[in-house]
Amino acid sequence: MKFKNKLILCISLIVILPSLVYASQLSPSIFNEFHIKSSIGTRILKDEVPSTLGISTDNQSTLKSPNEAFLYSLIIPGLGQINNGAKHGYIYTVAEVGLLTTYFILRNSAANTRENYRDIVRDHVIFIGPGNFENWDPIEDFEHATQYENWNHVYDSDATRDRTGKWYWKDLDPTLKDEKDTTIEFDSKYRLEAFELREEANNTFQTARTVLGVVILNHIVSAVEARISTKLNNNQQLQNSSIEIETNTDISSGSFRGVLALKKRF
Repeated sequence: MKFKNKLILCISLIVILPSLVYASQLSPSIFNEFHIKSSIGTRILKDEVPSTLGISTDNQSTLKSPNEAFLYSLIIPGLGQINNGAKHGYIYTVAEVGLLTTYFILRNSAANTRENYRDIVRDHVIFIGPGNFENWDPIEDFEHATQYENWNHVYDSDATRDRTGKWYWKDLDPTLKDEKDTTIEFDSKYRLEAFELREEANNTFQTARTVLGVVILNHIVSAVEARISTKLNNNQQLQNSSIEIETNTDISSGSFRGVLALKKRF
């Protein structure tokens, strides 16, 4: 029985050792050293300085840079993940396209609605004396026009009236500007229509800005996740590619004998 175990051990060494030595010669970075420990002692086949067994250069070349993945996904969400072979990166890319499309649709809709309420102001405001829309502030004066019943509103300043001229909504009686009775309620249907469109435009602009914020967040989240997933993937490759060579004791024969053990993580 002992002779049989010795024979198996010798055959194993004869078969394994030449292959390992030959592989180390072809790619020195694969095996820096090789030890066999037994009851006889320690046999060093190559080098005298102990070192850790590494992985092949082929496996090293497949490792990706986490920083590059971060930059790729920061520019184009999902690109860092896709470059590393992670298919979930397409989720970030599709989200980017969808969000940007939504943003431009909302912004274009808001701009059109804003122009519509300004057209109502232009079409239904009548000037008293000289006045035109050329000097009107495209934001302030048109918005103020949708808030006030006529040019003599108490919230209008002299500077505003000097710039916009004296005006009133065409469906209102211009003499109402001289009305002293504040209990009389009057309003322009055109003003109300323009005011509603103005509110709709402002709300749509705000929604578009919110979507744009989500777009920026998508870039940041994708970049951070790309860096983390790349590091995890590299660590997994290193674990799967590592080979441990050590000596164990064989007690199957009833006595302690040095045996060669190869271990690979899967």
